[in-house]
Amino acid sequence: MDPKAGQTRGTTPPGTLPEQPMSATEARQGSTGRPVLMVLVAGLVLAAVAWGGAEWWGESTAPPAERTATPPAGDNTPANPNATPSANPAAVPPAASGSNGQTGN
Repeated sequence: MDPKAGQTRGTTPPGTLPEQPMSATEARQGSTGRPVLMVLVAGLVLAAVAWGGAEWWGESTAPPAERTATPPAGDNTPANPNATPSANPAAVPPAASGSNGQTGN
């Protein structure tokens, strides 16, 4: 109800014919087409620009990556290629020469 006029909104003024009901196509609020497509494309472009700006700003403010030296490549062939692996990969295989590295009499 409109407080100024004292009547309900959407009513036809006296002496006019009521409107015919509209079809579903006529009742749409807006039409699709080129303007809607332009708004969607512009929104995607702006989102991409914002994302790129955030990536650039994040890279410029990130601390530098730590550089670690890699160990030199050594001989990685097994001492005995026919040996079966041990249960403990950190176990040291026995010496092949028969000497156990101990000194004595």
